[in-house]
Amino acid sequence: MGVIAHRCRLFGLTIESPFPLPGGVAVPHPGRAPDVTIHWERESQWREFAVAMTIPDAREGRPLVGETPEGALCVEWEREVQFVIPPDNDRIIVVCRPSKLAFVPAALIGVGMGLLLHRRGLLCLHGAALRINGRTIALLGESGAGKSTTSAALIIRGAIPLSDDLVVLRPQDGGFVVEPGSAGFRLDETATEKILGADTTLARLPWVDKLLWDATPTHPQGTQPQMLDAIYLLGDAGDGEGVQIGPPLPPLTALRELMEAWYPPGFKPLLTQARLDDLRAVVERVPARIVRFPRQWDILPGLYEALAQ
Repeated sequence: MGVIAHRCRLFGLTIESPFPLPGGVAVPHPGRAPDVTIHWERESQWREFAVAMTIPDAREGRPLVGETPEGALCVEWEREVQFVIPPDNDRIIVVCRPSKLAFVPAALIGVGMGLLLHRRGLLCLHGAALRINGRTIALLGESGAGKSTTSAALIIRGAIPLSDDLVVLRPQDGGFVVEPGSAGFRLDETATEKILGADTTLARLPWVDKLLWDATPTHPQGTQPQMLDAIYLLGDAGDGEGVQIGPPLPPLTALRELMEAWYPPGFKPLLTQARLDDLRAVVERVPARIVRFPRQWDILPGLYEALAQ
C-alpha cells in the first residue's frame, strides 16, 4: 500500500507531506507539482555535518544546525530527529525512527519551514499575525511572552487568525504582506480553560507541554496574503494600570527589537545581510509599538478594543 500524500497551503507555498501538518489549509491534487515536498527516511540515513553553524542548548531544547558536505542545511535534536534541506530548497527530508514521527509535524511548521523559507529569501519573525477590525497586525515577543494566548483571546472576540509562532513577510507594493501560515495555537491548560472553556478537549503536543488549538480560518481574509499595518511588541504592565500602547518606536530601536524576533529564535548566526536589510525596510515602512498590559484575564476585552482602533 502506498503512502497517502497530504497537500496543504502554508506560507504561500503548496506543501506535500506524508502526514498532515497542523493548521495547514488542505488543497486538492490538480496535477501541478507542489512547491515543497516532505520526505521521511529512517535513522540509518542520518547525515553528518561538515560544518556546525550553531551550538546546541539542551536547557532550552535548542537544536544543532550545520551543513553537509553537499551543502544541505541540517537541523537536529540530540540525534533523535533531523531535518535536511537540500540546496534547491524545495524539500525537507525528515530522518528519525518511526517512534519519533509524532514529534515531527509541529516542529516542521516551525523550525523546519522557518529555515527553508529563510533560505528561499523570505523574512521570518517569531510571533503571531491577525486581522482585527480591518487591519493586519503582528504580535511579537520573546518565548513565554504570551503571543499565542493573547492571539487566542483576540480570535475568540472576532479577530481573524493568519499565523502563529512563525510570521512570514514578503515585500509587495512598497510594504510587506503576511503570508498565511499555521493557525494552530499552542496553549497551556489554564489558557485553554479560560479562553475556550473548561469542557474543551485539545490534542497535546508531544514535545512541549502545550495543547494545540486549530483555529484554521474559514474567512477569506485568513487564507489570503494581507498587507501588514502594524507591529506590537508585548510587554508587561502592573496590576491596575490597564492597556498602554506607546508611540511608534524610532527605527533603530525597532530594528533591535525585530532582530531579537527573527525566526528561528536563537539562531542569530544564520541571520544574513539580506535579511538585515529586510528588517530595516520593515521598520521604515511599518510602525512598531510596545503594548503593555497586566497579565490578567479580565483585561483581554480592553486589549481587543485598544488593538482594534
